[in-house]
Amino acid sequence: MLDLRKIGAYISKLRKDRDLTQLELADQLNVSHQAVSKWERGDSLPDIGTLPQLARLFGKTVDDILNAGEHTEVREHRHLGTIVEEIAENKPEHVAERVNAGELELEELVEVAPFVKASALHKVTERLDSSVLKLDVILSLAPFLGTDTLDELVRQVEGSEILWEAITGLAPFVSSDTLNRLVDQSIDGSLEVHRLVEIAPFLGREQVDRLVQHVEEGGLSWHLVQELAPFISKETLNRLVDRVVDGTIDANRIVSLAPFLGREQVDRLILEAEEGSVSWNVVNQLAPFISRETLGRLADRVVDGTIDANRIISLAPFLGRENLEKLIAGVEVEHLSPDLLASLAPFIDQGTLSRMVTNLLNKVK
Repeated sequence: MLDLRKIGAYISKLRKDRDLTQLELADQLNVSHQAVSKWERGDSLPDIGTLPQLARLFGKTVDDILNAGEHTEVREHRHLGTIVEEIAENKPEHVAERVNAGELELEELVEVAPFVKASALHKVTERLDSSVLKLDVILSLAPFLGTDTLDELVRQVEGSEILWEAITGLAPFVSSDTLNRLVDQSIDGSLEVHRLVEIAPFLGREQVDRLVQHVEEGGLSWHLVQELAPFISKETLNRLVDRVVDGTIDANRIVSLAPFLGREQVDRLILEAEEGSVSWNVVNQLAPFISRETLGRLADRVVDGTIDANRIISLAPFLGRENLEKLIAGVEVEHLSPDLLASLAPFIDQGTLSRMVTNLLNKVK
């Protein structure tokens, strides 16, 4: 692997040996002095067109520069200069031919890839033999290739088994169509959830929704739905709510998706709980996500006697002063119990609490 700090220190030494300032070197190479400063600090490398100029200016080879002046016998990269010079001279086909013939090592092409234009790298890779261009090489080149080029290279190796580690590595760089296809080909019931979660940000909504459907059909764990929640479409979330309402999905499962449900979806679940289609426990768990309007309606239903006051206790922290006052004022004395009073006490003012205590004592008398 290229050591940018060592290369930078070597460029700095060559410049100082010639008694040049960074600005003077920059002028001779037609680059900015900031660029020279970045090279010498090891923050970047000269681009592929500048490297041969730099080498000629100091009477060195490109290999000398990239190996930081180390002697031939200890050099790790013996052919980097050749690759750089061929590409700089717009002869990518020569690089491909020599790689195919075994004269240049693919690992060295990977080393220079970070400072080669995607278009030039495409011209090299499109001429490489399939026997040479293995999946591990494609993975190494993925950050530097254009999407179309990478899609085509992946298509060439799809006949062999592509491991999930490879799919994870390719996900940020391939097109959504290619990624979706790889997922469809590789998914099965033994798949570890974290693999899909790692690539979720790069999947299209349609693919995420298909994965959720696969879970609904029993092909994958429900835990996957929880992990994919931020990426699930509104339409699929609506369908999951429908399945809770018709009883085909346990209501407690939908609670884990609460932060991603829309107001309409939460309100619908609350309405179903009021009508008895869904367990009231769901209301308690969805409390932080219930709209103010729905909370107001629930308070009204306690006041008119259609909902037991004790059911609303768990919602007290979310009711707000107006709804609490409405609730307290509407609860008839006969429905007032010590437990209800104790539960509401932290959320009501002292005057109201004193009045309720008095009413409760009068009731006991």
